[in-house]
Amino acid sequence: MKNTSSLPRKHPWKNPWSIGQKILAATVLIVTVVLCFSSAAYFFYFARTTEKLIDRQSREITKQIVFNYDRYISSVIETANFLHLTVTNRDVGRELPQIQEIFSLNSQIKRDLTSIFLFDNQGNHLAGDAPTLEPQEIRQTPWFDQARTYPDIFHFSLGQSLNAATPRAEEVITVVQRVQYQYQGGLAEGLLVLELNTNVIKDLARKTNLGEFGHLLILDPRGSLVYTSSWGIHAEGSYRYSRDRYLGVYRKRIRGIDFYINVNSLYQTRWRIVTVLNVDVVTQTQHHLVVAIVLIFLGSLGITAMIAGFLSFRISKPIHELKHIMARIEGGDLSTPIDVEGQREIVELSRSFRRMVEQIRTLMDRLVEEQREKRKTALRALQNQINPHFLYNTLDSIIGLAEEGRNNDVVITVAALARFFRLSISRGATFIPVRDEVEHINSYLTIQQIRYARKFSYTISVEEEMQEHLIMKLLLQPLVENALYHGMGDDENILSIRGELIRDDTKGEQMIFRVTNSGYGLTEEKIDQIHRMIRSPDAQSSVGLRNVYQRLTLYYGDSADLRISSIADESTTVTLVIPPPPSPDPLAGGAP
Repeated sequence: MKNTSSLPRKHPWKNPWSIGQKILAATVLIVTVVLCFSSAAYFFYFARTTEKLIDRQSREITKQIVFNYDRYISSVIETANFLHLTVTNRDVGRELPQIQEIFSLNSQIKRDLTSIFLFDNQGNHLAGDAPTLEPQEIRQTPWFDQARTYPDIFHFSLGQSLNAATPRAEEVITVVQRVQYQYQGGLAEGLLVLELNTNVIKDLARKTNLGEFGHLLILDPRGSLVYTSSWGIHAEGSYRYSRDRYLGVYRKRIRGIDFYINVNSLYQTRWRIVTVLNVDVVTQTQHHLVVAIVLIFLGSLGITAMIAGFLSFRISKPIHELKHIMARIEGGDLSTPIDVEGQREIVELSRSFRRMVEQIRTLMDRLVEEQREKRKTALRALQNQINPHFLYNTLDSIIGLAEEGRNNDVVITVAALARFFRLSISRGATFIPVRDEVEHINSYLTIQQIRYARKFSYTISVEEEMQEHLIMKLLLQPLVENALYHGMGDDENILSIRGELIRDDTKGEQMIFRVTNSGYGLTEEKIDQIHRMIRSPDAQSSVGLRNVYQRLTLYYGDSADLRISSIADESTTVTLVIPPPPSPDPLAGGAP
């Protein structure tokens, strides 16, 4: 590392790099905030202005359209009022020719007025054009009942012409008014019916520019379509949207296009006029503006970031070097050289960090040594727990045999006990061949058969291939002892010890030992309780199954296991799974 002890000391506030860093960060932040604020303010101002403009334009266009249609409807009503005055002042029965002439003259003057009819209250034709329907059929028309029910208003509806001289399929607008007429010197009530073609309505619609796909709808009081300036997927969508709305301005997107939908009522008709204005161009302009603002913002930010990155690289390079060194050390590579050049503060920090790493290495070496000693002590402590346990039980058996005068059995038992402890000591080795562990079990079972007067029999079957494999000593004997004590009953019991070698592509070579005793078996609840006991760090038992499990996992790790299974009223099996041993650890007891 470069020697920096002779570098002159500087005050932090005089360090140009530190001040530059702060100014750079502040500049980038201010530029970002200003760009964001100005762009957002400009966009919202533009959007608000255009929305107001669209709304005002839509209202003005709708106002003009409604005014034109109201003026046209007023002219129709004036004609109807004039005709009403005619039949009121002239006697229909005595002056019918004059009335017919007036009706015909009005039809000629108004190009949209195609037919005029006068009916009495029973639907009988009195004057005007000849109808195609009989009085009974006239009484069944919807407008006949409406005019009689609401006599003070004009009723507008769309239907087919009643004029016999007009093609039956021609669609006309029917205007009906309840009137009084003079007949034979007296007043009577009837219906004045005017039929209008749709030419004027179409002409007024064609004079209105509602934009591409913009259109106009006229709806009757029931929401049925009376007239539309165009029909298509957009008109169909606006019709479904507006037929349940009676007044107001709405913004609606239909088939990918934005529309302003303005709903108003037509004077004296109870009809609604719906103007659908295409404002998608304005919406697209707003979207283009958003894209332009975003591009300008990103461009400005990119230029600022490039300048900031160039300056920041020169300032922060030593910090990044130190960061990478720290990351490698964090990953466990404590031998990484720590040599950083740059600002005085970073150099001093790297020197402090180097000293800290050296101290950590020293402490870790010491900790590893202590852990090895602890592991060695733990293994030996667990091992030493087993030997006294065996000795106490065996001596107790020898005492019992001596008291019974079974001297020959005492000799056999003592000889088996000597062989048992010779194998237990195993010249101080923690790991012994499987064949020695099997001989160890044989010695133990010889002692127990004499003690229990051969009330049980046993078989040992271990594959020849695994005889020379190493195993931690005294792993199987506690399992055999446990199976013998808990399986002993009134009848002769059978004890089976089997060992086999299993090769697995993922787990490698494993030794499997199964110790099975005949008897009553265990319940699932009892098995779960035993499993929890041997795995719990708080259990009080220190010998037997728990001792085996502790030593097994302490050396072999989590890949080793001890399992218990049982068949009710038949047998209980303890299975020991032993993976390949790790590299020999002399501090854990050494190899044989």
